[in-house]
Amino acid sequence: MPMSLAEHLRQFRAVLAVCKTGSTSQAATILPLSQSAIARAIRELETAVGVPIFDRTARGMLPTTVGQLLSHRAERAFSQLRQGEHEALSLAEQNPPHVPAGRFAGTCGYRHLQTYIVFCEARSETATAGRLGVSQPAVNQTLRQLEHMLGVRLFHRSARGVRLTESGEVVLQRAKLALDEFRQASEDLAAFQGRMRGRLVIGSLPLSSGALVPRAVDRVLAQYKDLSVSIVDGTYDGLMYQLRHADIDVLVGALRPQAPGADVIQTPLFEDTLSVVVRKDHPLEGHTIAGLDQLVGESWIAPLHGTPARDAFERAFHAVGVQPPSTVLEVNSAIVLQALLQDSDRLALLSRRQMFHGISAGAFSVLPVQVKETTRYIGLTMRADADPNITMKSFIHELGRLAASLV
Repeated sequence: MPMSLAEHLRQFRAVLAVCKTGSTSQAATILPLSQSAIARAIRELETAVGVPIFDRTARGMLPTTVGQLLSHRAERAFSQLRQGEHEALSLAEQNPPHVPAGRFAGTCGYRHLQTYIVFCEARSETATAGRLGVSQPAVNQTLRQLEHMLGVRLFHRSARGVRLTESGEVVLQRAKLALDEFRQASEDLAAFQGRMRGRLVIGSLPLSSGALVPRAVDRVLAQYKDLSVSIVDGTYDGLMYQLRHADIDVLVGALRPQAPGADVIQTPLFEDTLSVVVRKDHPLEGHTIAGLDQLVGESWIAPLHGTPARDAFERAFHAVGVQPPSTVLEVNSAIVLQALLQDSDRLALLSRRQMFHGISAGAFSVLPVQVKETTRYIGLTMRADADPNITMKSFIHELGRLAASLV
């Protein structure tokens, strides 16, 4: 199992202090540690990673290439913790007691972050203890320490269970983003040492990404055989939550007209349009159909409300002066949608690119109907502050190459 660099939070504080000051003696002036303790912490981390982090010279301690790589990720991780502390205080339900600035980022350990994240998932101290292999009193003590460091209440307990406060929600998000930086640091280190290991989690929006994601993944895995890849589908809101909490690395699919916040960025890959798709040998095949208005009375399968695909579905009918079908079957799964099309006389507005394999294999047909006002952009959505590592950059590169071939 890969080493978790996040377990070395204390040592990384020493590394960043030495990077800033150039020596252990100067670092001791900005950390509540002695010079010998800082030197020992750095040696411990160097032993853990197996390579020097600093070059010791007459001019002081200079970070090696590995030291620069690790300190870059560590600084980003501690920045997330500092930001979480600031946001938690600003959202506190009551006026918090005075807490020295930076106390949370400067004193919390991996145990605090890990325990809190697991507790937020389990919503039970007993379940958290079971998952972590510690006692329930130990979990309780760790959570109390965390709230004390921050000076805010993170959750409420009631007969109905545990509910996070607003402060608790932002601390959860920032803690997960911080740990993700250390996860990427481990992958960066492995890549530097010639071992392309790591994890890539891709959110894929149904009814829009089609074969784009699996084909790009195949190409990346051909380059990095030890890479672990997970493809997660779901609703847009659910996947956006996971993206913002570092549970997924990138979201691929139809883009929103406006980015859903300043914390994410959308990058278009290609422009897509929709066509009327039916099963092979559908009763309407071979018929002359002047426009979409002649098909309003048919049985339709529509995308879920609130999605770009549903907006395009409704615009297509409005463009020919009719109201969209009032009775439709809403489906959010490509597999279920294709099964319904094959086993019925229903119609759907779908991307030809998404249905390319089914159309080529003769399972589906495209009716010769002009469909207007269905243009949408397919692309990727990432956190605005993301710093993609080499495997993510490779995936983005392959997506771009595939998208270019579709134009």
